[in-house]
Amino acid sequence: MQLIGVDTGGTFTDVVVVTGSGQLAVAKALSTPGHLEDGVLAALRRAAPMVGTDLAGLLASTDVLAHGTTVGLNAVLTGAGARVGLITTEGFESTLSIAKSNKIHDLPIADRQAPARWAKPDVLVDPRDIVGVAGRVDASGAVLADLDDDQVRAAIAGLLRRGVRSLAVCLLWSPANPVHEDRVRELVAELAPGVPVTTSNRLASRIGEYERMTTAVIDAYIAPLVSSYLERLEKQLRELGFGGTLLVVRMGGGVQPAQAARQQPVHTLRSGPAGGVAAARRLCAQAGFASVIAADVGGTSFDVGLIIDGEPQYARRPTISRLPLAVRAVDIESIGTGGGSIAWIDDALGSLRVGPQTAAASPGPACYGLGGIRPTLTDAAVVLGYIDRLGGSLQLDGDAATDAIRREIAEPLGLSVTAAADGIVQVACEQMRDLVRRATIQRGHDPADFALLAYGGAGPQYAAWFAAGLGVRGVIIPALAAGLSAYGALCGDLRVRAERDLRPQPLAEALSQVRAALAELEPEVRRQLHGAGPHAEIRVTRSAGLRFHRQLHRIEVEVPAAATAGDLIERFRDRYERVIGPGTAPEETPVEVLSVAVDAWLPTAVPATASRGPAPGRPARHKTAVFEGWDVRCSVYRWADLGAGQRVAGPAFIEAETTTAIVRPGQAAVVGQTGELHLELGS
Repeated sequence: MQLIGVDTGGTFTDVVVVTGSGQLAVAKALSTPGHLEDGVLAALRRAAPMVGTDLAGLLASTDVLAHGTTVGLNAVLTGAGARVGLITTEGFESTLSIAKSNKIHDLPIADRQAPARWAKPDVLVDPRDIVGVAGRVDASGAVLADLDDDQVRAAIAGLLRRGVRSLAVCLLWSPANPVHEDRVRELVAELAPGVPVTTSNRLASRIGEYERMTTAVIDAYIAPLVSSYLERLEKQLRELGFGGTLLVVRMGGGVQPAQAARQQPVHTLRSGPAGGVAAARRLCAQAGFASVIAADVGGTSFDVGLIIDGEPQYARRPTISRLPLAVRAVDIESIGTGGGSIAWIDDALGSLRVGPQTAAASPGPACYGLGGIRPTLTDAAVVLGYIDRLGGSLQLDGDAATDAIRREIAEPLGLSVTAAADGIVQVACEQMRDLVRRATIQRGHDPADFALLAYGGAGPQYAAWFAAGLGVRGVIIPALAAGLSAYGALCGDLRVRAERDLRPQPLAEALSQVRAALAELEPEVRRQLHGAGPHAEIRVTRSAGLRFHRQLHRIEVEVPAAATAGDLIERFRDRYERVIGPGTAPEETPVEVLSVAVDAWLPTAVPATASRGPAPGRPARHKTAVFEGWDVRCSVYRWADLGAGQRVAGPAFIEAETTTAIVRPGQAAVVGQTGELHLELGS
């Protein structure tokens, strides 16, 4: 079986090919905003010769192509989604604009300190495109007032006349009884069969109308764009000979068929970073690390996720652009610090800043030679002699990088160009280090309990800086670093999930209700996977969302078939202390159940890749680079030449086609069995 993983980032599109024999190929191409499928095909064309074929031959021999995409996320962040109409319960038309009373949630720290900047999140729906309809269901699911079909028909017709391209439906207490939302869906299909419609109960059967409503609106907001993109991509792949299955990464973990992604695109919002965490979990388990900090340095952002005891962590309150989501998402914290992040001077403080503004793929950093004139982190790396090409083929313009840093940073601050470039690297890496600390220490986790996996196109370049001083158990740079999120796409299980919120109640009193709800949900997830693979291979996990009495957030624990309430409470307390910290689970506090969920998946078999032989590689060349303000002669190795067990002392550079690992003076890198690098950071 041949597999292809594709991840589209803000700057580069990455492709990983794993052939049936275990041969591995990694390729990159610049992303192409507006027509992202062009960047995907460009990266595939570059990967094809690496496995001895052309694009048509590569696609014809591929069984599965799994894709992490940013189409929906970009639409939300840039306000470029479709015009949405919202149908809700009469009297609750202002739910989105009222939002929550907390105006500072998810605001940057600087804005939290300035009350004049406090504001609620933007609303994605024009208030004139929100229509209330009569009909009420109560918390028990009883119908108090029937839905008026004629009023709903009039609402749909009026919204279509106003030019909406997609509809969201969110009625009160639809998780308890979806009959009214289902009827609205039927009427939309009757009156406007080509218009996408999202009903909140099918997307997120969760209590809390605001979170459920924002999720439904976001899904409808991005549906036309995501659907159009996936249709264009699949059409071009089919025309070029692809006869396999197209899958899309879910931000809650795993992959799903492209058709399912078109029907519920909200699950694709952060699919790329989720793929990276999935790959980090797999690789570190093979290396013997159960708890891992997954640190992804890309072109536009730095993303950090935690894996604890072999399991990725899920966001307790997932948000996108400050809007809450009622669907599952891998917990990933991000800042706007990446290779393309723009360096600038804060006029108010006279200090150097890096990001969050980005040069992206177009025009890109000044060194790309594509019209960019603002200095970036990548330009600083070029000036310091760390890199001279990107993505295997993009030659970087050192003169352009030098000019940009001199003009924008060095001269205004009265520094030499190299000192300014070094300052850019130091500031950027300190921001990365700070995010790792926030993701661990501020949540009660000791970094010494974790290994750190640095990946992304720029991860190997800066791990030697930002990992220093964290006190982690080890620092690993995978051989697939530049394409790890793409690799995570192809090794993700085909996964579906069904969940339901319950009325909060003591677990000891609600165990029979929990079991009944799980029994209702399991056939649903099995049905969704029917035909996707051998029925006997479908694996199912049943879980319950538990919390201590009066807490806001829940933690999921598995519900074995024969478990008693006491067993589950013990599991919860143990899990709580592992996630939150020792001593945080008081014995005397009652435990409540809030939700149930059933996950079903088909495991993906990824061909094993070859182990690295022991033959040591010699430096391919030497070059001069700047470290700590000094010009230093450094050895340059080809990553592919290094043997397992080989130790490379810094200062050194280890180059692959798609990235460069930097080993600073006083550090060393030891090559592992699969070609990964284990950094020894020194004192």
